[in-house]
Amino acid sequence: MQTYAVCSPLDAQTRGWLQVVCLAVMIYLIEDSQRSVIGEDKQINKILDRRLKLKKAFTYSAVFSCSWLAATFWWIYISLHTFGGLPSLLAVGAVLILAAGLSIYYAVVCSIYSQLYKPLGWTLSSILFGCLWTLADLARAQWFTGFPWAAIGYAHLDNPLKLLAPYVGVYGVGLLAAALACVFSKILGALITSLTEKEWINKFSWRNRVMAAVLMVVLWPNQVFIEKIEVIRDEKIEFSQELSYTLLQGNVAQDIKFEAEGLNALKWYKNQIMAANTQLIVTPETALPVLKRDLPQSYWDDLLVAFSQESPQHHALLLGMVGEDPGGYTNRVVGIAKGSEDYVYDKHHLVPFGEFIPAWFKWFTDLMKIPLGSFKRGALAQAPWEIEGQRIAINICYEDVFGEELAQSFVLDPKAAPTLMVNVSNIGWFGTFWAVEQHLNASRMRALEMQRPMLRATNTGATAAIDHNGYVVAMLPKGEVGVLKGSVRGVIASPTPYAQWSGAYSLYPLWGLCLTVLAAALCRRAFQKKES
Repeated sequence: MQTYAVCSPLDAQTRGWLQVVCLAVMIYLIEDSQRSVIGEDKQINKILDRRLKLKKAFTYSAVFSCSWLAATFWWIYISLHTFGGLPSLLAVGAVLILAAGLSIYYAVVCSIYSQLYKPLGWTLSSILFGCLWTLADLARAQWFTGFPWAAIGYAHLDNPLKLLAPYVGVYGVGLLAAALACVFSKILGALITSLTEKEWINKFSWRNRVMAAVLMVVLWPNQVFIEKIEVIRDEKIEFSQELSYTLLQGNVAQDIKFEAEGLNALKWYKNQIMAANTQLIVTPETALPVLKRDLPQSYWDDLLVAFSQESPQHHALLLGMVGEDPGGYTNRVVGIAKGSEDYVYDKHHLVPFGEFIPAWFKWFTDLMKIPLGSFKRGALAQAPWEIEGQRIAINICYEDVFGEELAQSFVLDPKAAPTLMVNVSNIGWFGTFWAVEQHLNASRMRALEMQRPMLRATNTGATAAIDHNGYVVAMLPKGEVGVLKGSVRGVIASPTPYAQWSGAYSLYPLWGLCLTVLAAALCRRAFQKKES
């Protein structure tokens, strides 16, 4: 249910209230397990008693987290089995091992919470749980190249908590959501107790009722309230002139993308580029899946001529392709304007196993048949492309899951921060079910955090235009060949608070905050033990 709450597979809608309820049930079970162990046997050894409580807390949270994560990214199976050639059982096992490994982060922090929460009271224990859960989120996001896909903060793209994203980012929103879940778990416990004792009116206090009402207001998707706040905020924003765009979606099947049949898409892309009459044209990631020197004769020259200064129809083109440097191949976006390669962006955050093979997993390449598995990294901070009165910050595929890395381009020159973001993607490796919607929501969150519109050109979906408040204003159906045209106004403003602190310090301020709260809780526990 938490997976569904973070992103619906049907319409990409989020249900933050459901995410909080799901997490609250897990917290309630953990806290209830701590109460149930005490007193079962008065002669039980204290050490064994603590071990039993830890075991229950670890088990409940591990099962919850593993189930949530496996349901979230089960589509990795498609990449491993359908396109990688890995036998079904091994592919299922690989997904489960990944989910189980990542769930350990959450099981550890929940076990720590079970040992520290009792003397803290509602407020402090909720803050502690929010910080502990965020530590697990941060570890998942940054350790071993990071895989923060569908963190719980994404569940709040459509309720009032979204208004905090430009200040605290997705993990700050997730921290607050986890803390609210802890509050709700205590309300849930009080309600269950009152119902069990059949004295609901007397036992379920006014404090519980007020807190339940507050949670409802904060978590319910009150669009009228949200839009009023956004209108007030937009009054202080300066927008650029409109930029017309064309976004191309080739829908090239992944199993033929690098074959002769798949290369026929080169002709389709060229025809659509030549036919477009907008200021900006964007193709998906590796729309040209070959090196420039291997393109059909005159293909590249024709594009340069079409986007020369003498051409009144064509202005700027962002073209996804395979780059080649002396140091190796890159996953690249080339900007063409004024008859030349005016700009180059090379992907920095590469996908393990798909774009590079970690040294300790080299043996795995024999089981994977994904081509071009050894790309070279681009720089972490790359300047935006200045064209048509816009400063365009580009990212490729799942780079837009790492907001703290995208923020780097906003702090290179804060006075000339990007006005618009563009994501080019090809997640055809993972099918068109759920991964597409989850990736769309990642872009929505980045638009919110940076307060900049985002254009997405993808191979199979979701090709879309997202405004600076995270709303999808136009989108092509997924799994179809299509062309999306429209216009967008960039945002001319200083970087958001989130872009400023995460661009300058990455996620370390959040690490520091959460570790400080944990240290304070540990000190308080040690002090109480000493007094007793």
